[in-house]
Amino acid sequence: MAKKKFFYGWVVAICCTMLAFSINAMGNNSMSLYVAPVSAAFGISRTTMNFSLFTTSLFAKTLCGFFYGSFVKKFGIKKLMILGGIFATSAYLIFSQATSVVFIVIGGVIYGIAHSIGTFSAYNAIINNWFIKRKGLMLGVVNTSVGLGGMVINPLAGSWIQNLGWNTSFLYTGLLIGAIALPALCLVKIRPEDVGQVALGSEDAPKAAAAGAKAVAPSRPVLSLKDCMKTSRFWMLAGIQVFSGLAIGPAFSNVIPSLNAMGLDPLYVSGVLAVILSAGGAIGNITSGMIYDRFGLRVQYFTIGSLMLVGYIIMSMLNIQSSTVLFVISAACIGYGNSFSLGTLSHLINTVFGFGRTDFSALFGFLFALSNAGNMIGAPVSGWIYDMTGSYAASYIIAAVSLVIVLTLINTAITMGKRVLAKEE
Repeated sequence: MAKKKFFYGWVVAICCTMLAFSINAMGNNSMSLYVAPVSAAFGISRTTMNFSLFTTSLFAKTLCGFFYGSFVKKFGIKKLMILGGIFATSAYLIFSQATSVVFIVIGGVIYGIAHSIGTFSAYNAIINNWFIKRKGLMLGVVNTSVGLGGMVINPLAGSWIQNLGWNTSFLYTGLLIGAIALPALCLVKIRPEDVGQVALGSEDAPKAAAAGAKAVAPSRPVLSLKDCMKTSRFWMLAGIQVFSGLAIGPAFSNVIPSLNAMGLDPLYVSGVLAVILSAGGAIGNITSGMIYDRFGLRVQYFTIGSLMLVGYIIMSMLNIQSSTVLFVISAACIGYGNSFSLGTLSHLINTVFGFGRTDFSALFGFLFALSNAGNMIGAPVSGWIYDMTGSYAASYIIAAVSLVIVLTLINTAITMGKRVLAKEE
């Protein structure tokens, strides 16, 4: 009896988790810690610092996302991931040598490019190639590392900034990103065929493995990004992404500022409630992935959406006299809802267009860029609402209404996609 070959997809999943932990989480999650010390060092306003560090990075990320599919065709996912790792490390090394705000702008742009070509679009494409069975769980594991990375790097960076200075903290973070990403980049494989295997759960797995052949290509034609754009399904998904970025995305980022604005103890906010928010995200990504594998996309969206809605409604009504239980529930629910943006777009594409029916990398990259574009507009609008009202409550009410609209559009898109796929069968 032939010995069963070890499935290399498990190694790939670990590599993607390490890359998300380093390039994405360690870089992205710690940036806000540098706003105050760098602003003070250069004598610039917080507005100027936020624009130089965050807006420029988000703009570069969005712009690259629109062309990600073209980049993949020309260079391949692996080369882009390697470049992303180099860029992410380089950005932090540039930050560490900053003598003016110009360095911050340059580093922000480089990190935005790294984030676009080396993180979510790449991980989702790779997991999509390797897993048919347990895909939801694997994406959940990878995305959970983003929250865990933030929980690890933030205390470290905070300590480095306080004891060694922000320059040294930037340097150490950059070196740590490179050290974790390098072995993962060496070991990751983009497709099962690269090592003579097939995707986990493929119906053709036994036959293909025995013959040493590649996985069987889909019998129906593969839709390019341009082909997808000619369908109403694409524009339904595009609207969902833009609307999610405009209203839902900023709501997660506003949790800590909102709690601080209420006058709560800063240590309580940055400690207990911040950990609950991150823990909610970690649990949400794993649990929602398992729900998708077991019950499907509609149930996954319903559970995430329900908890997000509860969190938004409670957050819109909180004040400094509110019960501690309400603060905890709201942070946990909104944290769980972070899995809405991280772990569902891949499943939505496959459900609406069919697995293996699209140029997945190009379609995912473009749609994810639309979400970033919406967030780039929604974040300052949310800040403007706070400046006008002195509270984030209105932003959470808008986010709650927007969530209901987005979930309705998603349900319609799923129904539309299944109807089209049934006709094509």
